Amino acid sequence: MTEQINEVDQGQLKQFEPLASLAEHRLEQLSTLTTLDLITSGETIFDDKLTEKQAIFLLEGEIDVTVKGKEEKLRVIAGDAKARFSLTNPGYLAAVATSASKIIRVDGDVLDMMMAWDQLATAETRAAEDDSQIDNSKFLNGYHKSFQQIPIAHISELFERVEPIPVEPGELIISQGDEGDYFYLIEYGVARVTRTDDDSGDEVHLADLGEGASFGEDALLTNNKRNATVRMDTRGVLLRLYKDDFLELLSQPALNWVTGKEAAALVKQGAKWLDVRHSMEFRQSRLPGAINLPLHELRQRMDELDRGQHYICYCNSGRRSSAGTFAMAKAGLKVSVLTGGLYDLMAPIKKAS
Repeated sequence: MTEQINEVDQGQLKQFEPLASLAEHRLEQLSTLTTLDLITSGETIFDDKLTEKQAIFLLEGEIDVTVKGKEEKLRVIAGDAKARFSLTNPGYLAAVATSASKIIRVDGDVLDMMMAWDQLATAETRAAEDDSQIDNSKFLNGYHKSFQQIPIAHISELFERVEPIPVEPGELIISQGDEGDYFYLIEYGVARVTRTDDDSGDEVHLADLGEGASFGEDALLTNNKRNATVRMDTRGVLLRLYKDDFLELLSQPALNWVTGKEAAALVKQGAKWLDVRHSMEFRQSRLPGAINLPLHELRQRMDELDRGQHYICYCNSGRRSSAGTFAMAKAGLKVSVLTGGLYDLMAPIKKAS
C-alpha cells in the first residue's frame, strides 16, 4: 500500500530530466508541489486508468513498465539511464513495482507549464544578449498570475508591445477611481500601493512592489475603475502595455491546430515533425523522422528551417509547441501545431465500459 511522504528536496529533483534543466528558483517552487511515495513490491504505480496527467520519477527500487506496441516489459532500475525520465513518458502505458520503491509524483500540467515558461525565459535572455534588448526573463521567471491568463504563444508578443517609461520618486502612476488604460510591469524600482478608505478618507498602505512585479490588470479585465493608487517610491523604469493590446493578447492566437490523424496524413504528404522540447526529452522519446529545435533556441535558429517545408510542431501537451508555432508563423513559415501533444497522441485507447 502506498505511503505518502511530503518531503522532496531540490537535489532529488535534479537527478531527473527535464527537471535538471529548470532554473533553481523553479526547482525550489516545484519541490513544494511534489510528493514522495513509498511503494510496496507488486503494487501498480499507474495503469491506463490514470486520469490526471502526472510525471512520475523512480527514486529507489525497480519497476516493470508496459510499453505501447511491445509485449516484453521494460525493466527500470533507480539510478540507471532509463530512470532519469518520467515513467509516464508518452508510450508508457503502465508500471508495476518489482521491489519496494520510492517514487516522486509531479502534477503534469504544473511541470509542463514550468517547462514552457523556463524555455521562454531562456529565449528572452538570449535575445537580450544578442540584440541589446531589455532582458524580459525576470518577468517570465516571476511566473505572474497576470501572465498565466495570457496564452503561452502570446508571451513573446507581449514584450514586443510594451513601452519603457522612466519614472521618478514620488511620481503618480495610477489614481484610485480613474479609468483603466494601461497594464504595468516594473523593470526596476519600487512602487507604493495605497487605497483611500471610503468612510474615513484615510489612506491605507496596501503593498510595496519591486522589480518584476505587475499591476493595473484588474481594471482592464473587469472594465471597472482603478481600485488603488500607485506611486513610485524610487527612481525606476516601468514597462507599459496599452489596454487594447493587453486584452487582445488574452485571446487565443489563430493557429492551425491539427489532430494526430490529420498530422499523420500531412506527414505522408511531405510535412515534417518539429519537436520544440529540450534535447534530452527529444532523445528519450520522439516521433519518427522528427527534427529537434528547442523552443528556447528557436528565435536564434529560425534560419535553419526550410521555408518551402510544412512543419508540424509538437511538445508534450501543446503549450510549448503553440508558442513555437506562433513565432514560426509570424516569420512566414508554413506550420501547424499538434493538438494535445504527445500526451494525447500516445495515450492508450480506452475501451468502452
